[in-house]
Amino acid sequence: MPIPSWTQEIDTMFTSTWALRKTEAIEQSYMKTPFIYWLKSQGKIDNGMSGYTRIEIPLEYGNNETVRWISKGSTVPLTEGELLTMAYESWKYVSVTIMRFGVEDHQNKGKAAIINYVERKIAAAERSLWEEFERVVFADGTGTNEPNGLLNLIPADPTVGTVHGINRATYDWFRNQTKTATGAFSVYGISDMRNIMNTMTKYSKNEIAGLFLLTDQTTFEAYEDELLDYLRISDKTMTDLGFENLKFKGRPIMWAPSAPSAKIYFINPQYMKLMIDDSLFMSMTEWKAIPDQVNDRTAQIVSTMNMVCSRPIAEGILTGITY
Repeated sequence: MPIPSWTQEIDTMFTSTWALRKTEAIEQSYMKTPFIYWLKSQGKIDNGMSGYTRIEIPLEYGNNETVRWISKGSTVPLTEGELLTMAYESWKYVSVTIMRFGVEDHQNKGKAAIINYVERKIAAAERSLWEEFERVVFADGTGTNEPNGLLNLIPADPTVGTVHGINRATYDWFRNQTKTATGAFSVYGISDMRNIMNTMTKYSKNEIAGLFLLTDQTTFEAYEDELLDYLRISDKTMTDLGFENLKFKGRPIMWAPSAPSAKIYFINPQYMKLMIDDSLFMSMTEWKAIPDQVNDRTAQIVSTMNMVCSRPIAEGILTGITY
């Protein structure tokens, strides 16, 4: 068996180092934002779609309309109407490239130097992926090849746009709850928040057991200003993970750096999922030589994912907040 070249040895070092770090990298990608962490804590990271060409989303949207009051000899309808349909979503792919230059490989030949070199390159790639996950979960899905984000899954105007192939202008049962702030948050903030949450409870209180509120830093601090010291209760698990949070009607409220301003999301994780494909999530490709470059090589870390919402009517957003 031929002795591996120095370049091949570094290839192997990168691959084996990433294999050891992959699980932790996946955990970190879940916990980078409180939103993704809360979905994970509620069991809403779904990795059961491996190998499917698209994401299938079963939807229950109708009622059984055969209910009748009857008397002796009454007839009853035998057709219950449409109750279920299927929505579909495409997979989205994200990659980050690790570049290696032959000169750098040559200059890091000592054992300690090569370990630091590998760790530095991998850490930079991980960090970039985490920052991108933080950004896209608050985006609107219109960026080139980007997944769905909260801006289009729980929009301020739920009467327009198409999500999962369903036109919300046509189908009102696929619209989320929305409320425009009544006025200054210091005066109306608490009552506005209470109103939209109470509206959501119309769709069964037990379905919002895992509900949490997500907002930007300014709005979070405005809410914090409204609380008396003895009401500043937080979720200890979230605090231990470094997510500053309080409670509203027993549900966590927290902020995230990339959250859009002047909005509060009321997220019901029962119907919100981050779909991933385990067969291609945080996976490193083989190292490839770069054409016309001397001993320069590249590899990518690739992830497959998308966010889906199967019952928008159980999600909510408070918009137009002023301070």
